[in-house]
Amino acid sequence: MEFITLKSIVSSFKISFYPTQTLSQALISMAEHKISSVIIVDEQEIPVGIFTEHDALRVVCENIDINTPLNAVMSQNPFCIEESVHLHDAYIIMEEKEYRHLVVVDEAKRFVGIVTEGDFLRHMGFEELSKVKVVADVISKMPLLVPSLTSITETASLMKDHKSDYAVLVDASEPVGIVTERDIAYFCINMQESQDNSALSLAHKNFEVVKKDLSLYEATALMAQHSVHQLIVIDENQEFMGSLSRHDILHAVHGSYFDFLVQLIDNKNEKIQDLEEIRKELSYEKNLILSNKLKYQKLFEAIPDGVVLIDTQTLKAVEFNAAAHNQLGYTAEEFGKLTVIDYEAIMSLEEVHKHKQQIFENGFDTFETLHRTKDGKILDIFIKIVTVKISDTNYFMAIYRDISERKAQEKELQIKDENLNAAQALAHIGSWKYDFQNNTLQWSDETYRIFGVEIETNITYELFLQYVHPHDVERLDETWKAGLQEKVYEIEHRILVDGEVKWVHEFAKFELDDGGELFYALGTVQEITQRKLYEQRLETLANYDSLTGLANRSLLVSHLHKSIQHAKGVKHQIALLMFDLDRFKDINDSYGHSVGDELLQLVAQRFSARLREGDIISRLGGDEFAIVLQNIVHPEDAGRLAQEMIEYLSMDYKLSVGISVHISSSVGIVLFPDNAEDASTLMQYADAALYKSKSEGRGTYRYYTDELTQLSRKKLECETQLRHAIANNEFEVYYQPQVHITSGRIVGAEALIRWNHPVRGIVSPVEFIPIAEDTGLISEIGEWVLNETCRQGKIWLNLGHRLTLAVNLSAHQVRYTDVLLIVENALKKSGYDPKRLELELTESVLMQREEETIEMLHSLRAKGIRLAIDDFGTGYSSLSYLKRFPIDVLKIDKSFVDDIPYETDDMAIVTAIIAMGQALGFKVLAEGVEHSEQLAFLQEKGCTMYQGYFKSKPVPARELEALLNS
Repeated sequence: MEFITLKSIVSSFKISFYPTQTLSQALISMAEHKISSVIIVDEQEIPVGIFTEHDALRVVCENIDINTPLNAVMSQNPFCIEESVHLHDAYIIMEEKEYRHLVVVDEAKRFVGIVTEGDFLRHMGFEELSKVKVVADVISKMPLLVPSLTSITETASLMKDHKSDYAVLVDASEPVGIVTERDIAYFCINMQESQDNSALSLAHKNFEVVKKDLSLYEATALMAQHSVHQLIVIDENQEFMGSLSRHDILHAVHGSYFDFLVQLIDNKNEKIQDLEEIRKELSYEKNLILSNKLKYQKLFEAIPDGVVLIDTQTLKAVEFNAAAHNQLGYTAEEFGKLTVIDYEAIMSLEEVHKHKQQIFENGFDTFETLHRTKDGKILDIFIKIVTVKISDTNYFMAIYRDISERKAQEKELQIKDENLNAAQALAHIGSWKYDFQNNTLQWSDETYRIFGVEIETNITYELFLQYVHPHDVERLDETWKAGLQEKVYEIEHRILVDGEVKWVHEFAKFELDDGGELFYALGTVQEITQRKLYEQRLETLANYDSLTGLANRSLLVSHLHKSIQHAKGVKHQIALLMFDLDRFKDINDSYGHSVGDELLQLVAQRFSARLREGDIISRLGGDEFAIVLQNIVHPEDAGRLAQEMIEYLSMDYKLSVGISVHISSSVGIVLFPDNAEDASTLMQYADAALYKSKSEGRGTYRYYTDELTQLSRKKLECETQLRHAIANNEFEVYYQPQVHITSGRIVGAEALIRWNHPVRGIVSPVEFIPIAEDTGLISEIGEWVLNETCRQGKIWLNLGHRLTLAVNLSAHQVRYTDVLLIVENALKKSGYDPKRLELELTESVLMQREEETIEMLHSLRAKGIRLAIDDFGTGYSSLSYLKRFPIDVLKIDKSFVDDIPYETDDMAIVTAIIAMGQALGFKVLAEGVEHSEQLAFLQEKGCTMYQGYFKSKPVPARELEALLNS
């Protein structure tokens, strides 16, 4: 079989269709041209589908209308193979995929034609192979047998299910006809008009019958003669035993072709083995011929240097050993063509001839020169040349020795000091050597540069000390003397270079002679100025506040500890003053943190301007500062300084943003040794004194007393018990009714927490709420109150009591928790109606983080939750914020209601608040109503609601429920 491609066998005749053409058009074309398939292409002639005679089986089985477009019945994305593929490879692919034909395309994937099994059979037909095989050797398995009376539709269905391209119709096991896919395809064209629907009506009744011992070659010829693709096969008893298809023949021929190739390869292997034996014989003869020459060359090869016999006229090498050409990188053949001039690197031709004349005159010569290798590398060469005479001809016998390595070592030694100096310069590390016996000090170049001394200046130990910083000379000399004893010397010290202070690190080891005496010291010196500056910066970061530049808490405590130790020895007093800026958070929240930071810097400057030398000022964090006053004479000295600083700090500050602010401060004072004798306790007591100062009106100072110790301990004890109370569920919610003034009906209640202490009983909120706020526990307690109130509210709502329950939000909750999420969770968990929940906030809470607070309140209001301002009228801010916040209720503070109707100022304030609330559409609730006169005044002025002892004090849930039911 010739080794040809598909392009050689594919027919130039091709038929293709577009997807929109009909099935009828394709079937008619297939019948007209007697082809088994048509290809469907796009506008670029790229195959997009295929319709085969086998697909016609489905048309019959499913009774598909032959006017259907091809894109509805074609097989999508047909397998395509390029025309450049070899015939044999293409057939293997067709066999593996079990195809009956292949769609052939060109390099651009455009449709070229179809190759069928018949095409392969015509071009792969080995006549000799087909003659030795008989039909019985390749007969296929039993074909599809169908009773002769089976309908065409059912026959097509069986062929489709069995994937058979033909069916043998039998009558009592005797073949009576053959129906092929092509018959079915022809039937499709007139399927609608056909009257006879039996398979027998389509069958080839004059089918060809052959015996099983017929040669494959004759069977193939018979198929071609009668234009059939199948033969019925019978045995020697004329019994039907199967069928033979064109596919069976092609498969058998292809298999035999493989056997043929294997035999051909075996024959070639035998010839290759014969040629290998001939090659071995020739190689042996060649080696025998070269043996004498090799023995001669061994004389040269035994010499490690290059040995060359040179023609004195041409200056070419006549004989040479391998070392001669290997050291220059040439092969023997290349080297034999070269003259001395070709690889000589420094001598000109004229110089070479002069040198040659000298050798003739003296009979020998020895010199060093440079040779150039094949790749251009320059080698240092030592040459020894003598004249020799062989067969009446004069030659030069030259011995070449590569001395490049020796030269390199010499050069390396030469530049070693230079490299060392360069390396030391890069690393800023110098070296030195001190000779004890001769009292000489040798410095490297970099050591001279580090000390700023001219190189090669004679240095002695005494001269060296002159370059050391005066404050470090004594310490360095002591370290050197100690090093002489310990045999190791290491120190960091300062030096003066042109008036500039630099830091160096020195290290040395001492060597002893055989007698154990000091011989010399070998050391290094490294400039570490940058490292020292970095360490100083780190120390600054660790001990000083980055914003103000003042000492931080850590440095203050350390300084206080040292001051205490010193004061104990000299019996001096120390005062610790702790400052806190009053309402600094309000400035931060109102103007932003950048303004707050600038204010803290200005405050720090004022502190620094008033301090004595030796005292220390520290920023402890936030808006807290502390001063340590050393060696005070009288305790009241600390108070005088505190008052002076309070007044100085309270002066207006003009900030860069164009605003002027005023701020006061509170001070706590503690004394050593009167109040405490250690730094930790002093800090604790100063904080307690500061707390007292702030609680007694701010803008003043207070000394620490034993009473403060008890209050501090009581505060800590209360905090601990509060944490236990949360864990042990010791809290209870009381409810104070809120009454509609006109109707007298209870419309709501304010939720107020009570603490049922297991030992002390009911603890007043006045005692524990401030501590809870200071420690942050108020957020956890407030969340519990909210959840409990919603739970109880849902119970009352289910009982028919339509109350609005009010819960207070603390400043800590608003600032540090997600109020919206907490409220949503409480409502979801309890099922309480959000329209029945009211959240109370004070004026000061509303003014903290104003924009964030507004956004939060609008989100709560959108859920139907009511919002109230508690203690209205006691705040410090403008009333303009009422227009910005979504408020429902104004609660008049109890302090304005207490003296009604006797105090005219309070009456005027309450009247104004009620009128303003009515004008803005708010409900107004008065707190602390205890007398009928107060209620009458409020009713007259149009107040909406009230709460107070006149109706009821705060009561447990069960008692409020009793009030609701009465």
